[in-house]
Amino acid sequence: MLKVAKRKDRNTYVVKLEKIGGGRKFFKTYEEARKFANIKWIEYIKDQYIPTTVSGYKAIAEWYAYQKTRYTQGEFLRQELRHKENIAEKLAKIIVQGKTIKQWDLDKLVTHPRSPASISQEIISQILAMDISHKTMKGLYYSFKNIFTFFHERKWTHENAIGSTMFPKQKHGAEDNKAIRISKENIEKIISHAKPEYKLVIKFAAFTGLRQGELRELRWQDINFDNNTITISRSIQIFGTIGHTKTKNGQRIVPLISSIAQELKELRMASGRPEDEQLVFVGKDGKRIYGQTLRDNLDTACLLGKVARIKWHDLRHFYASILLQTYGDDLHKVTSFMGHGSIEMTRKVYGHWLDDKKRNAEDAAKLDAAFTL
Repeated sequence: MLKVAKRKDRNTYVVKLEKIGGGRKFFKTYEEARKFANIKWIEYIKDQYIPTTVSGYKAIAEWYAYQKTRYTQGEFLRQELRHKENIAEKLAKIIVQGKTIKQWDLDKLVTHPRSPASISQEIISQILAMDISHKTMKGLYYSFKNIFTFFHERKWTHENAIGSTMFPKQKHGAEDNKAIRISKENIEKIISHAKPEYKLVIKFAAFTGLRQGELRELRWQDINFDNNTITISRSIQIFGTIGHTKTKNGQRIVPLISSIAQELKELRMASGRPEDEQLVFVGKDGKRIYGQTLRDNLDTACLLGKVARIKWHDLRHFYASILLQTYGDDLHKVTSFMGHGSIEMTRKVYGHWLDDKKRNAEDAAKLDAAFTL
């Protein structure tokens, strides 16, 4: 919109036309100035934006088609293309004032009373409700912003629908709440209320700290029952491809406590002694277990155990809390078992546990002896 300002020295009103490449126009009354400003703005919009209406559904499809072209030109790998497809699907389902983005005619999206600030707040609230990490939320938000920039550059919207609004920072109290959610008592309840066929895999994740992709690719040949260790060298990456671990340091050897080792031996016996190259954890069909299946069963265990819902990755945080209580003075060992790229990374992720000695003592009392459930 064009601005109308009062000239106090002459008691007249001026319409500022610089935004649309003009100068200034003066009027005796505000009403005359406002009417002129509105007419000029409408004329400007008609000149600036294509006359055809583009639906959100078509626009998102066009954006994805552009990404496919970039993929065929070798700009990025197929798994990145799948990632972009996932982002496009999520954006299509985002709701703005009762309508999904795919249902909107984009030339009507950023118009009064819908400003970029109001639209971004609606989008942010929906992202914050997703069951993903804050880091993933932030990445998703700025991916949406890039797509809206794509729309704006093609003159399908009057402005970038998200504008300059920044994604909110993670609240400082988030880690405090996590410490409660992954307490020894809660983890014990979750494991005890898990379905029998998923009890061991949840317990294994909490007692070894393996990332979900590492756990799903674990094979019997990776477990050494003679010295109770696990060798981690591979991981399921995004969209099911098999590759290296998240970092070079992710290729590591992790100790296996005797009780878990015994349960794994019993699992192998019950499974008919599968060959060394076979997967350790499989679904009911005997194939690799799905990540969503693991998450769904963890949700069910939390519900049945009547504890606050945790994410699958929180089982890894539980393992980290145990390591810090046990080896707090030896961060090199903690970093090694966690598979972090450096001690600095360990400090960055878990420094709050190291620095707060009072809470460390409280956590130690709650968690009891390491892995004694």
